[in-house]
Amino acid sequence: MNILFWALWWVVAAGTLVFFYFFFAGLTDGSVSGFNFGIWTGIVIGFPALLAATYWLKLHGWVKLALLLLSIPALPMVGYLIFLIAAVVLHPRWN
Repeated sequence: MNILFWALWWVVAAGTLVFFYFFFAGLTDGSVSGFNFGIWTGIVIGFPALLAATYWLKLHGWVKLALLLLSIPALPMVGYLIFLIAAVVLHPRWN
């Protein structure tokens, strides 16, 4: 269960870095504006808080709860990664 925790934790950590990249890129090009700044603030604060909270839960013996919380964002991230890999490998026709 320890390997599964760290695998999910690193998937969410990588996704968090992607969100940070798009947040700062959006700040520079103006696509992050007052209209959607609240949503971005929730994402930029929420994902690192989730990583910290699940690590704290794991340290205190609540591994199953930590896995449950990590699986909520990790499963869509892994699904999207599988989609991207399939799109690159299979060279589908999109028309």
